[in-house]
Amino acid sequence: DPYPAYVAAQPALHNSNYRQQNTTSTYYKHIMSSGGNGDNQGAWLGLLKWSLAYTDGTRPSSETMQMSEEDRKFLEMVMKEGIVDEGERMKTILNDLTGSLDRLVKEAAAGTNTSEESKEEPEEEKTDTPELTEDDMVDLLEELRDIVEQIDYAKAFSALGGVPFLVGCASERGVVPKSVRSSCIAVLATLTQNNPHVQDIVLKSGALQTLADLFFVETPQGEEVVGQASASGGDIAMNEPDVDGNLRSKIVQAMSCSVRGHVEGERAFCASEGGRQVIECGLGLLSDSDDVKDDGMPAQPPVLRRRTLFFLQALITSDDATKERIELFNPCIQYVCTDMLSVETESDAEVRETGLGMLQRMIEQNNNVNMLAACKNAVVGVGIKRVSEIRKMDGEDKEFASYELELWEALIMQLARL
Repeated sequence: DPYPAYVAAQPALHNSNYRQQNTTSTYYKHIMSSGGNGDNQGAWLGLLKWSLAYTDGTRPSSETMQMSEEDRKFLEMVMKEGIVDEGERMKTILNDLTGSLDRLVKEAAAGTNTSEESKEEPEEEKTDTPELTEDDMVDLLEELRDIVEQIDYAKAFSALGGVPFLVGCASERGVVPKSVRSSCIAVLATLTQNNPHVQDIVLKSGALQTLADLFFVETPQGEEVVGQASASGGDIAMNEPDVDGNLRSKIVQAMSCSVRGHVEGERAFCASEGGRQVIECGLGLLSDSDDVKDDGMPAQPPVLRRRTLFFLQALITSDDATKERIELFNPCIQYVCTDMLSVETESDAEVRETGLGMLQRMIEQNNNVNMLAACKNAVVGVGIKRVSEIRKMDGEDKEFASYELELWEALIMQLARL
């Protein structure tokens, strides 16, 4: 197992005069292995515990801290080698990933040529980077995601060209495994969330349009199901549509993180017809069936509906939302009122609860409630029926539906005042 690659082999400790050599050696092994997970805090705490082990309260701390030169060098070595430099680790991850991804791209290109010579990689192009499996790449991307949660490392990663790398990798259908592409999009979401600097980069790079295009490419069409490859060629499994909605839900999440809280980003997304179409499609706006819509498009999976509804709520209840913006999403708001609140048309409780919460917040803000006023009677009718059903429940069913009941009772009172 080449990972963590940055952990060096433990050097022998020759300190015959040290009273607790075995304890020291054991701790050294522990801190080096814990560093492999990027757990800086855990490593520092471990070092503190190790130091405190030599203070039993019977001697002054000044006496305890009178360390020999050899002990001091040992501690310096632990701090240098046991604490991970996440900036360097990030570069190592990217180097290993780009090496393996480059091989995948070259193999895919070679596969289109029948010449055996074209399939041989020139000697000078070979690299020393490890050949990663699909699981290896996913693991490294998860580690990268943890690193770029820190805003400074997110900026550094973006400066290295991280945004086009992630978007480009995610777009390589038929070449890069779907799990790796999905992980890239997840990293992008973490990278951009609450980070105006990186959000600016995403907006200026045109990445939102690329993500929107990818969303629709991944959307199953008509009778398309798992096992059917797209016409673009490449590996069949890699070209399968996103039937379960997990990849598309990550795309919506990445778009959401890229614009939420960014004034210009929100405005640009809402003004874009492509952006609004992503919301409409993600909600299942064109569907009137749990199986297939009138236009041949399958109903969207719950995971995608949840993520899209959350994004819609953020856009129309944002501090910067205008009446004009809300009007642009009137078809979506109407769909939420008519199709996403009733158990007869929406089976997912979380989706129903999110929809109820969104309508409540819209009424509280009183920004533009014209569509709500138009749907008022229908919504109240659904609500009264649902409240009655929940009150008749007992046991776990009633407990599970208690939050939905609370939301319905509050919304009905708010609607009565419109």
